[in-house]
Amino acid sequence: MSDQELAMKAVVFKEPFSVEYQDVPRPTDPGEGEAIVRVMACGLCGSDIHPYRGAEKGLQRDTVCGHEFAGIVEEVGQGVQLRPGQRVAASFTTACGHCWFCKHGLSSRCDIVQLFGWVNEKDGCGLHGGQAQFVRVPYADGTLMALPDDVSFEEGVLVGDIFSTGYFCAKKALSALSDARMQPDEMTLAVVGCGPVGLCAIISARLLGVETVYAIDKVQSRLDLAKKLGAIAIAPGDSPIDTACAASATRSGRGFDAALEVVGSYDALALCFRLVRPGGVVSSVGVHAHDKGFPVSPEQCYEYNVTFCSGRCPARSLMPEVCAMLKKADVSRIISHRVPLSTASEMYAKF
Repeated sequence: MSDQELAMKAVVFKEPFSVEYQDVPRPTDPGEGEAIVRVMACGLCGSDIHPYRGAEKGLQRDTVCGHEFAGIVEEVGQGVQLRPGQRVAASFTTACGHCWFCKHGLSSRCDIVQLFGWVNEKDGCGLHGGQAQFVRVPYADGTLMALPDDVSFEEGVLVGDIFSTGYFCAKKALSALSDARMQPDEMTLAVVGCGPVGLCAIISARLLGVETVYAIDKVQSRLDLAKKLGAIAIAPGDSPIDTACAASATRSGRGFDAALEVVGSYDALALCFRLVRPGGVVSSVGVHAHDKGFPVSPEQCYEYNVTFCSGRCPARSLMPEVCAMLKKADVSRIISHRVPLSTASEMYAKF
C-alpha cells in the first residue's frame, strides 16, 4: 500500500475538552482471530463524554475514540469464520464467546473483555475505537454479529450498545420484580434521564408489556420524544427532590414499582431511591464517574426492602435478542444528529 492508503481519518482524544479529526495509521494485516472492519456508521455515547470532560482519568492521548460502530468486514485473520464483505455490528466491548461468562449471558465480564476506544495512559494497553474509517476487532467472531439484511448500519450501531443497554436496564427491573406476583401491565416504572439510553429503556419497557412508564428529565425536547414513545413526561423543578411528588401520582399511590437510572449521576440515583416503593427495584446502568459515593446506606435498603441492580450491559450476549425487536421498536427515531465524522469536535462540545 502507498503511504496514503496506510492512513485513515479518525477522531482522537487530545486532552479534556479536546478531540481532533486527523490522519492516523490505518489498521492492516489482521492477526489470528482478528478482523478489520470498514466503519459505515458510528455513534457518540454519553460515556465517551466522561474522559472528554475530564471526569474519567487515564485515557492516553491520541487514542481513537468511540465504542459504537457498524460496518463491513474488510479483512480477516486466521481462524475467523466471518468473511470479507459481511455487514456486521460490534458490541462496545470485546467478547471471546467461549468463556464461562460469555456462555452464561454475561459477555460484559468476559475473561478478555476490553472497551473499544480506551487505551490506558499508564501502560499503553487497550483498543482504539470506532470513530474512524477502519477499526481492528480482536476476537472477531465473539465480538461482531452479522447483521440481517433488513437491519441498517444505523440500527446496528444502536444494537451494539445504546438499545441493548436500555433493554438490559428494563429487563433487569422486571426480572427482579418477578417475586411480586405482578404482570408487566400492572407495573409502574420511572425512567430517570431521557437521553438515548433512557429513551431505549422506555421503548424496551413498553415492548416487555409495561403500560405505565414515567419519563423524568429537565430537557423538554427529550420529554417530547418520550411522550411520543408512550411515556408520561415529568420535568423536575430546581431540585431533583421535587420530582418525588410523581410517586403519589402513580396509579396505586404506593410509589413506583421500579426506577431506572441511566444518567450516571449521584442526584439521579438518589432520586430513584426516593421514588421507588418499599419492595421495589432500582435498576442502574449509568456510568458513575464521580467520587460522591452511594446515596443510601445498607440500612436504608434493608428498611425499605429495596432491590438494587447495576452493572455494565452484556451487549454481545443480548444483541441477537435485541436485534429481533428492532422492527417493533423503530428505535432509529431516537437519533438526533446525522453528521460527518469530520464534525466530531463540534458534536462532543454540543453533547
